[in-house]
Amino acid sequence: MASPEQHRPRQPAPAPPFAAQNPAAQGLPGAGALPGAFANLQISRGAAPPPGAPPRALTPQQAPPAFAAARPGPPPSAAAAAARPAFPGSPPAPPFVRAPTAAAAPSAASPFGGPPGAVSQAPPPLGGPPGAASQQPPPFGGPAGAASRVPPPFGGPPSAASQASPPFGGPPAAVSQASPLLGAPPAATSQGPPPFGGPSIAASQVPPFRGPRGSQPPPFGGPPAVASQPAPPMFGGQRPAFPSQPGLTVATSSQPVPPSFGPPQQPPPPFSGQTQFGGPRSSGQPPFAAQSAPVAQQLPFMGPPRANAPAFGPPSWQTQGTGSGAMQPPMGMPGIPGMQPNTLGPLGTPTIPYSPHAGTQVSTPSKIDPTQIPRPMTEASVIIYDTRQGGQATVPPAASSEFIVKDTGNCSPRLMRCTINQIPCTGDLLTTSGMPLALMVQPFALPHPSEEPIQLVDFGEMGPIRCSRCKAYINPFMRFVDQGRHFICNLCGFRNDTPRDYMCNLGPDGRRRDADDRPELCRGTVEFVATKEFLVRDPMPAVYFFLIDVSMNAIETGATAAACSAIAQAISDLPEGPRTMVGIATFDSAIHFYSLKRAQQQPLMLIVPDVQDVYTPLQTDLILPISECRENLEQLLESIPNMFENNRVADSAFGAAMKAGFLAIKSTGGKLLVFQSVLPSLGVGSLSAREAEGRANVTTGDKEAHKLLQPVDNTLKTMALEFAEYQVCVDVFLTTQSYVDIASISVVPQTTGGRVYYYYPFSALSDPAKLFNDLRWNISRPQGFEAVMRVRCSQGLQVQDYFGNFCKRVPTDIDLPAIDSDKTVMVTFRHDDKLQENQECGFQCALLYTTVYGQRRIRVINLSLSCTSLLSNLFRYADLETQFACFLKQAANGIPTSPLPRIRDEATNTCINILQSYRKHCASVTSSGQLILPEALKLLPLYTLALVKSVGLRTDGRLDERSYWMSLVSSISVVLAVPLVFPRLIPIHDLTSRADDESLIPSPLMLNSENVQEDGVYLLENGEDGLIYVGNMVNPATLEQIFGVSSLAALPVQLVLEQFENELSRKVNEIVNEIRRQRCSYLRLRLCRKGEPSGDFFRSFLIEDKAPGVFSYVEFLVHVHRQIQSKMT
Repeated sequence: MASPEQHRPRQPAPAPPFAAQNPAAQGLPGAGALPGAFANLQISRGAAPPPGAPPRALTPQQAPPAFAAARPGPPPSAAAAAARPAFPGSPPAPPFVRAPTAAAAPSAASPFGGPPGAVSQAPPPLGGPPGAASQQPPPFGGPAGAASRVPPPFGGPPSAASQASPPFGGPPAAVSQASPLLGAPPAATSQGPPPFGGPSIAASQVPPFRGPRGSQPPPFGGPPAVASQPAPPMFGGQRPAFPSQPGLTVATSSQPVPPSFGPPQQPPPPFSGQTQFGGPRSSGQPPFAAQSAPVAQQLPFMGPPRANAPAFGPPSWQTQGTGSGAMQPPMGMPGIPGMQPNTLGPLGTPTIPYSPHAGTQVSTPSKIDPTQIPRPMTEASVIIYDTRQGGQATVPPAASSEFIVKDTGNCSPRLMRCTINQIPCTGDLLTTSGMPLALMVQPFALPHPSEEPIQLVDFGEMGPIRCSRCKAYINPFMRFVDQGRHFICNLCGFRNDTPRDYMCNLGPDGRRRDADDRPELCRGTVEFVATKEFLVRDPMPAVYFFLIDVSMNAIETGATAAACSAIAQAISDLPEGPRTMVGIATFDSAIHFYSLKRAQQQPLMLIVPDVQDVYTPLQTDLILPISECRENLEQLLESIPNMFENNRVADSAFGAAMKAGFLAIKSTGGKLLVFQSVLPSLGVGSLSAREAEGRANVTTGDKEAHKLLQPVDNTLKTMALEFAEYQVCVDVFLTTQSYVDIASISVVPQTTGGRVYYYYPFSALSDPAKLFNDLRWNISRPQGFEAVMRVRCSQGLQVQDYFGNFCKRVPTDIDLPAIDSDKTVMVTFRHDDKLQENQECGFQCALLYTTVYGQRRIRVINLSLSCTSLLSNLFRYADLETQFACFLKQAANGIPTSPLPRIRDEATNTCINILQSYRKHCASVTSSGQLILPEALKLLPLYTLALVKSVGLRTDGRLDERSYWMSLVSSISVVLAVPLVFPRLIPIHDLTSRADDESLIPSPLMLNSENVQEDGVYLLENGEDGLIYVGNMVNPATLEQIFGVSSLAALPVQLVLEQFENELSRKVNEIVNEIRRQRCSYLRLRLCRKGEPSGDFFRSFLIEDKAPGVFSYVEFLVHVHRQIQSKMT
């Protein structure tokens, strides 16, 4: 097969991935995708102001009525509710549209899934005055005007009153006061955004987003129109004492902006590298230590970044400015005036030591004030993000923030993001920084509904243009020379002849005259139709083979009935068409196949008793087109639980059943969906109960305990490699109440591009809904089959390794029997030569795959970043969430081979080494009593502590829990990595006291026990589980409203959240459904009570608290500081 690369077409909006959590909740608002209300965001673009000029802010004006139905807002009308998908997870992205001709865009907007409609006027250039250029687009769904050039967000043209809203957490109101030049009175800047930890608007008057529901909700949770009061002064008044153990001050540092990054129109700072004492603070986000707003004015909490609001949902919360401490509002980002270096507070405080790089340092108080330490910020505005401006890459917004991508040459950061947004010129520079250089690649990541679909390009028989030396695909960074007769590869530098059919003259700017009309020359991501050279056989059909455990335990616990019910409901979500095929088998100590031919009166059972040397009883009829066997399949699924209800066979031949299912679909490839309830005890791949031995080992601190997290032998791995070779992907649904050795079982999904789903302890009451929703999303989300992926990079770098759920047979490529919108592959790099400063370093991911409708495609994803030889630039352009996802995956990867204490120490030392490098090389000489954190990485200690305390690295958990955690992390996306270990804590007992104009999900609380009161009810969610903590002194009326019981004693052991006829119950259900939609995961709810093991489990997620043998957050900062001090001396 030629180079592995692929791209996958989107299916015409399959059914929404999740059903509402219970029938009563069906019509809840927020149940589905939003209207294309983003169109109401218009941001002007133009030259940046000269140094010292007032930063241009976007003035929030009256928000358009189109937002009334958007989240947060009033419940949609019945019709609107019906039109939306039932909830979590948006419909997959729209089908590809062919590259538009230069003529005109489509005239009418189509709902998700169609090409974008037309917009009457191009939005003004980012950064320019919102005046004349901002002609208002037609009302949502209304007629397009004459100049229909710019496709609107899909879902429809922008709505009528498309006023600008503040970009990404920039100043909320018309904050156009200039930062004074040196020596000007600091009061002049008091309208900038508040310090870290402070409110993003004048918090004493306006809550984070509290526009009246239904009136003018700002675009996607942006600040309300009334937020035009000045923000609290940043450094006009007395600065509060900053945290510290004796002798420790924490300061975040924001270095001067190097002029080499960002569009040229952003001027370099007016000072040459370092700011003068007492000078102005940058107009960007000030570091958290600059707090000058009274504490009473601060928002209650700035919880963890709003994790997976997949690209399609409204934001529930975001992090400060450009994200969870990931970036200062960077240069190069649309709409943000050129930043000036952060400087110190008021004049006349000469006792404060000063560093030109450390933005804020405060005199040392006697102890750390827990309210002043770095924490994630909530941020409620939507970001319009151009991937390149002025010929240079722009810094992507934080993964957890809500953003709409405009692909202007680099790919969407949802598809591929780098741990550092400038590439170090040498390996030594990278080593000095202590940071990793890696890409997180999520080729099918869900787009925002307002983004344009990826364009499909068909080169006909010729096939896509490629470099003849390195085989890189044509992309916007390849340079055409000699009047277009040759092109120079941006990765290997080779000079190629341009095919005659592809020739075009160059314009005066050196670009091809047709560059803007050809998606492959102007877009960072494009999809090519694969030619015959990419086919080794006909593209495979979409095949789904279900394997159901019918052993005694599975029948008695209700797992078999739940699996049959889930499959029966989910088959309607399978891709439609003649190429979709299904098959089914059941197993206990033998394997039972079923022939589903329509001609038969009823399905025919064929039994295979030999579980050592497995075979299939028929060569044909085991898999059939769904259209030919739907009725027989539904009848069979209904009868299986009854057929086996008296089964007394306790054994399970899991490995043999997988092998038999594989043999049934070997000729085509496809998906094997296995429902397993007990430890596999018979036949090929049988396992033994290692847990009892493991428990003894773990508690005695046996150094070999980690070996119980390795597969018991190579049997299942060998089987998995054969499955992958024939393009068979395995997903395993473990509906169990006992140990099943996930460490061994998970090898099969991880090698074949699948995943493990874990329901422990399985409850026939509360788990069938999650099982159905998980299965439904598994088969309906955007995905592709028989994929091969390769990442290429510029000379000077080379790919070091790949991490994820795949099979690797050759060093350069990875094989993915299936790839879907939830899977992420991490690719690490190392230097093999020096890169040239001020040049760009290119990365290209090519994914060759088959769509669920049988088309062979190549998805090509490009990213080009500046190279730098300045260490300070690496810290300035570090991407916190991507780096943390990298650390998380590396830790999970090491668990089976190293003792847990060593893994925890390595995670802590990685954090210390990065911060020490910054302190040593980028911060000038300062008092040793200060902990200085780079602005972009100020939350690294908090997330590192969360990792150390996570389920995967704790010694007190069950073996299967840790193995499941490891399998989950191996393919987790950047946006879900942080919440997995740093969850959201939401109070749900007082929702009725919140006005309807407030955001749907309340601001999360800090993760410490001070925020958990015994008279409250709290939801803690990490994207997988939802723990509902009920205090011992909760008002009985609250219990009655939420749970339908009047006393704590009456609370059910197994929670099924119902919707009752009251306001509080409605709001709780809305919140749970909204989180499920954001996370693309049907949260598994569990009740927790103080004094019970469940209550201890809940409290183990309160990261800031001290735990046995583990630091509290404040102690951890002190520990990090002491380690840095000892390294410095």
